[in-house]
Amino acid sequence: MDYEALYEAIFHRRSVRKYDSAPLPDETIAELAEVIEKLIPLRPEIQTDIRILGPGDIRTNAPHCICVYSEKKEGHRMNAGFLAEQIDLYLSSKNIGACWLGTTKPDKNKVAAPAGMEWVISLCFGTPAQPMHREGAEQFNRKSLNEISSITDLFHVLEAVRLAPSAMNKQPWYFSGTAEDVVVSRKKSLLLGNLNQVDVGIALCCFFLAVKHQGKNAEFSFEPQTVPDKHIFMARAKVV
Repeated sequence: MDYEALYEAIFHRRSVRKYDSAPLPDETIAELAEVIEKLIPLRPEIQTDIRILGPGDIRTNAPHCICVYSEKKEGHRMNAGFLAEQIDLYLSSKNIGACWLGTTKPDKNKVAAPAGMEWVISLCFGTPAQPMHREGAEQFNRKSLNEISSITDLFHVLEAVRLAPSAMNKQPWYFSGTAEDVVVSRKKSLLLGNLNQVDVGIALCCFFLAVKHQGKNAEFSFEPQTVPDKHIFMARAKVV
């Protein structure tokens, strides 16, 4: 996996909502399948199944769709977001448009969920029929760094997190602690709670890539830590 290419894609990625109806070449889909086999999970102990579906399997205007299934365990939605964001950024780096589908499930009469697993998130993709890359960070509509973190000496890393996509562009994550010992939480939400867990996984993927770009590693753990009021603990990251 070319992590530097994924990192660079963060700063230009755009959600694509218009597609050429023609399917991608078979070799492109085969290469994507190989990438999926090499994804790094956030929670390796959680079993997942990532499937590439066609338009007849799910309601979308794109010719292809990724669906992430997972066994239901603590952190499984966050893990799904972490995995799928790697795919999202890979597609962007290859000039293939993609868009998150937070509530669009496969047709259950055509696609059965793997035994013991549930659908978590979808990502449609294909050849874009619109501009698919932003020219720079100024074209993103996002919160400021001060709104997503109190760790000012880590802002150079967290800029990548700031640009991460999220349901309804809410950016529910918050990074507190220190530059070496980061505590990640999310705002409480009755409406978007499940999707916000996926969102935090997306943000953690961007954080993981940004730390790698700095020549370091992020080691994640999940023992609860103190978080700001009206927030829910999600993860802890040691930067080494």
